[in-house]
Amino acid sequence: MKIENPESELIWGAAAIGKVIGRSEKGAFHALQSGRVPGARNVAGRWGLHVPTFLASFQPSNAPRASAA
Repeated sequence: MKIENPESELIWGAAAIGKVIGRSEKGAFHALQSGRVPGARNVAGRWGLHVPTFLASFQPSNAPRASAA
């Protein structure tokens, strides 16, 4: 699925979200219910995905990692 304007794109429904995250509707719904999709929220019983938040979760952060002592 090509996202025309990813900076402000909001996707609604498990079927549409599945296309963005590369899963079937059923697989997307399960991932959404499990809380494994960054940027996804359940609003009034319908799932919504803020695409820029989802994509940003795959970018390396500039913050230094805490070392285990």
